[in-house]
Amino acid sequence: MTLPAEKPAGQTADAGLLGRDAVVNLVATAAISSLAMTTRNRSVILTTNSDNGIAVVLPPVAESAGMWFTIHLVARATNDVTINDDADDADFAQVTLNLTNEQVILFSDGIHWFCMDGTVPKSVS
Repeated sequence: MTLPAEKPAGQTADAGLLGRDAVVNLVATAAISSLAMTTRNRSVILTTNSDNGIAVVLPPVAESAGMWFTIHLVARATNDVTINDDADDADFAQVTLNLTNEQVILFSDGIHWFCMDGTVPKSVS
């Protein structure tokens, strides 16, 4: 008897195709204070509270070439969301979301991250 080949993580069982892009909805807690994004995390919805913020690390810029990513802070008490690259874009400066309903939309050209307005992220706040 031959067993079916195992599918790599993130692939569908029927066709071996990569799964769909994921929306991440994350609420800050003492145990959850960071998110290392993958290229499948195209939309991230975050909530911070008075005790905890969230540190987000973007996926590698080269692996993200041609992709758009949205990071949205829907609710904030006193702590912020900080966004950093994966240490592979020398021109990237940390982005801080510190207002309720503040968001950033980023695009990767494979070398740099760009804000929706076409600039290299310097700061949104």
